[in-house]
Amino acid sequence: MAFGGANFGLVLKALAAAIPPERPALVHGPRVVTWGEFDAATDRIAAGLAARGFKPGDIAGQMLRNTPDYMLAYFGCAKAGVVPVNVNYHYKARELADICTRFGLKALFTESDFADAAREAMPADALTIDVGGADWAALCASDVPEGFTIHDDPKALFLTATGGTTGMPKAVMWPMDQAWGAFNIGIWQRPPGTPPLVVGSLEEQVAEAVRIGPEHPASSSPLLLLSPLMHGAGQFTAVIHLLKGGTLALLPAPKFDADLALDEVRRVGARGMFIVGDAFALPLADRLDARGDGTEALASLRSITSSGAVLSPAVKARLIAHHPALMIIDALGSSESSGTGIVITTAAGSSGGGKFQPLPGPGRETKLFDENLNEILPETDGVGIVARTGPLPLGYLGEDEKNAQTFPVIGGKRWLMTGDRARWTADGTLEFIGRDNMCINTGGEKVFPEEVEAVLQGHPGVKDVRVVSLPDARFGRKVVAVVELEGAAPEGLQAALDTHARAGLAGYKIPRLYVLTDQSLRLNNGKPDYKTAQAIAEAAE
Repeated sequence: MAFGGANFGLVLKALAAAIPPERPALVHGPRVVTWGEFDAATDRIAAGLAARGFKPGDIAGQMLRNTPDYMLAYFGCAKAGVVPVNVNYHYKARELADICTRFGLKALFTESDFADAAREAMPADALTIDVGGADWAALCASDVPEGFTIHDDPKALFLTATGGTTGMPKAVMWPMDQAWGAFNIGIWQRPPGTPPLVVGSLEEQVAEAVRIGPEHPASSSPLLLLSPLMHGAGQFTAVIHLLKGGTLALLPAPKFDADLALDEVRRVGARGMFIVGDAFALPLADRLDARGDGTEALASLRSITSSGAVLSPAVKARLIAHHPALMIIDALGSSESSGTGIVITTAAGSSGGGKFQPLPGPGRETKLFDENLNEILPETDGVGIVARTGPLPLGYLGEDEKNAQTFPVIGGKRWLMTGDRARWTADGTLEFIGRDNMCINTGGEKVFPEEVEAVLQGHPGVKDVRVVSLPDARFGRKVVAVVELEGAAPEGLQAALDTHARAGLAGYKIPRLYVLTDQSLRLNNGKPDYKTAQAIAEAAE
């Protein structure tokens, strides 16, 4: 019988009690946090939060880069019963204030260069903790009172802020026991042809984590996580790996650097790597081609997993050419679902002919439904919305109408409508068609066109504007603003529009191309005309 899951803080403590305390848990350049230190530090953080008046159910954001402090804050919150949520550190004050209000943040962990914007956005009675400052140091040095117990409710929540794929950013409410099943935390792979182990208890999970230590042939540690922890894909991957007793390596740089990433694979002996599509894979392939040391640099690496953006077959082939034993796992998923399907690519080819195989798991089903919630059966033609049942989040925080649309009850079961469109193929795999909305995915970052349009519309030279996208070799898609002018275009208008946009939007949302037009960007009924805007953008490219 499959184990139903446990509170993440409780799992961490159980693992730390059995794993050799000197085993590395977190690696960030020269900084190493062992499993013994990880458990003790998160106990102190939890006790410190409780001493400062935080109660189970209070919400705390992590507006942090990929450092050990992110995971220390996350699991410290979990042990206190405080609900952690990822916050995008690219947000400007306007965007951040919206998140703080809608999510109800009582605390925000941030870094020194974001601290001023965080304090400006947070309510006056909320706590802003700069992990480079004295408040964080004091929290990490908190006394743990005698008899202090960590929060152990398996239904305790964590929140995952969406990137906007399904609208403006929302907070997905994940009970930890549901995430345990949805993330397949208790499933351990066995050699090909052998069924995986599905643990039946926390004790069995701990025993397997102890058995498969860093030196074990089946270990995926160290895992070099390149995807930002502030996004669901990176956060989920980190949590899964740590709750299996693994070693998580983080890039010791404020942003992605392909050369440094390759050097870190060699330095730490990484067996796994996690990336976000071509935005990461293309620079890695370019640097491997230029350096000519792929065999040595990737010698320890067994797998690269990608999620959150398109990973093109040509780039996969380039990476495998440098290390023919490499396995590349392309995962289809979302903040609401975790993984939905995978494609595995090796030097011998891709599983399912490059189509996605629905992920198995206890209680899981994957189906396609049309707009009327009628099932599209395998071996029948038709494009539908990918849906799954099984372990699921409660829904979106404060979004009753959206919850009813996204999590309908069909045939007596609650389903998640992922928003991905696909068709069945003859072998039972899914051919991915695209997202069921206008959201632009650029290098794993999600850009909601209406938000960018609203900011640009505030410039006096703009009569109307539509935001669309065009193909980009590195980021998959790039943001393009098609601007209907208010009169003749003054000199320097495009530069002025760019300056105007940067004052109110995170950098990844800024259009990389401005196309000026005198054509109407609306239909006869007054609704936005994205088809015309897309055609204008493509003609201008």
